[in-house]
Amino acid sequence: MPPKRKKPVIKRKISYNKKAKSKSDLALEKEDYKISGRNASKKKYSNKKTSSEQIVFDQQLLNSFIELIPDCIYFKDINSRFIKTNKANAIKLGFNNPEELIGKTDFDIFDEKNASEAIKDEQEITKTGRPFIGTEKKEIWKDGKATWAISHKMPTYDDKGNIIGTFGFTRDITIRKKAEIVSQALLRISEAAHTAIDMTTLYEKIHEVILTLMPAKNLYIAIYDDKTDLISFPYFKDEFDLVPAPRKSRKGVTEFIMRTDHAALINQKRLSELSATGEIELIGTLPMILLGAPLKVGGKTIGVIMVQDYESEKEYGDDEKEFLIFVTEQIAQAIERKRSADAIQRYTEELKELNNSKDKFFSIIAHDLRSPFNSLIGLSELLVNPNENLTEPERNEFVIDIHNLIKNVYELIQNLLEWAALQLGKIEYNPLKIELFDLVSKKIELLSMHADKKNISLVNEIKSNKNVLADKNMLGSLIQNFITNSIKFTNIGGTIKIDAALLNGSVVVNIEDNGIGMNKKKVDEILHLHSTKSSKGTSGEQGTGLGVILCKEMIERNGGKLNIISEPGLGTKVIFQIPAAI
Repeated sequence: MPPKRKKPVIKRKISYNKKAKSKSDLALEKEDYKISGRNASKKKYSNKKTSSEQIVFDQQLLNSFIELIPDCIYFKDINSRFIKTNKANAIKLGFNNPEELIGKTDFDIFDEKNASEAIKDEQEITKTGRPFIGTEKKEIWKDGKATWAISHKMPTYDDKGNIIGTFGFTRDITIRKKAEIVSQALLRISEAAHTAIDMTTLYEKIHEVILTLMPAKNLYIAIYDDKTDLISFPYFKDEFDLVPAPRKSRKGVTEFIMRTDHAALINQKRLSELSATGEIELIGTLPMILLGAPLKVGGKTIGVIMVQDYESEKEYGDDEKEFLIFVTEQIAQAIERKRSADAIQRYTEELKELNNSKDKFFSIIAHDLRSPFNSLIGLSELLVNPNENLTEPERNEFVIDIHNLIKNVYELIQNLLEWAALQLGKIEYNPLKIELFDLVSKKIELLSMHADKKNISLVNEIKSNKNVLADKNMLGSLIQNFITNSIKFTNIGGTIKIDAALLNGSVVVNIEDNGIGMNKKKVDEILHLHSTKSSKGTSGEQGTGLGVILCKEMIERNGGKLNIISEPGLGTKVIFQIPAAI
């Protein structure tokens, strides 16, 4: 039988209140408890005991906010002097602690223009009460350094509502802004590579882009050809120096950048040091500072881009160097891409021109050679036919005609062979330094008898110090050809003048006559082989119609260009330029 379970003992709570509380009393007591609990909680977390304690607490919150926020915060008085700032702002402005900044203005920190603009904004705020919110500004410091920031400025008031100064905070956006600027520059360079109609336009676009990154009044692009070891300067903008002629690689600053294979920021003192040690050779006007970077494609250096300043060595710094390094790869790729596209276009046009030349060549053989041979056959038949009763004077006249025809045919064949050799690259090109005055004088002496027959004056107006870099045989041949043509188409008693001038690293030669001239259609024909029909000279002289084409080929082979200006009755100017010899 299981044991008996004990009954639980129930302890009663004894109330000492003699009088039992009513339900309404209990409800009021409960509400009092809730109120006292909230007050206790509020007292615990707000620490709000007195107004002075609240002021101290609010000040602590404000100081914590100002000091811990990474943005730059500052207060200025009515005269734009700093009266309070946080540590982040003091450090950014170059001070160790906020106290060192008190009493200073932007003129103590930034350049005059930047400081003037900032203070002008603050004066506007204190006058109108209108804040400047979200203003993006470029900050130029006294040392020339540039940074970017988003700025917010607003007025501060006293307890009576009067404006007593300004309050502002800025956020540095330099890294983001630099990335945006470089990105925009790269995009513009890429677009230029696809839209530029020629290399000159591309170089001009590149210059425009560089100007958005830094001062670049003086800028040049040098291109290196490793096959010929020549450095050329297809784009050269400079306040003092002329465009250098293409040159063999030596110890210029351009070659120094290529040799070291790194971007370089070099001031005048450093240039002098490098010159003293023989590492570079000073060429041209000495700048105060220069900044250059190699142009590389696939690890291969194809040239150099250089900016320089003649007034201040503070014009360029690390920021500009960083910008240039960022964009040089895109510049090099744009140049190489455009050069390749132009080369393909040029080869296409050359192939088309060669095909046209080939057709014209066979046309000349078919017509210009067959025609004189037909005449020769006819004249020779008259001489050998015994049935022809020719007098001695008639026979002599036929012999002279046959002689002249043979001379013309021979000259034509010679020109055809020479032209074909040029087209096939069979004629060697040996550039030498040539004194132009002496060469022209010799050609005038050679052709003087021919000119004297028509009483034509040949005048050499070239100064004795004009030296060119050209193949002597080609240059002599083309000058002789041009003078001969001028004699041919100048009336008796006329004048032919030859002069030359130095222009941008080239010598421009001008052979001018006061002969019969020609229209634009004829000029186009003789320059592009549209026709080989030769015009007779003023004394009935014959020609082959190929002389000018041969001269044009020779000039281009020597790195020059040909231009002919002529009008009927007003004479002709033959202008060609070839590289100057330095």
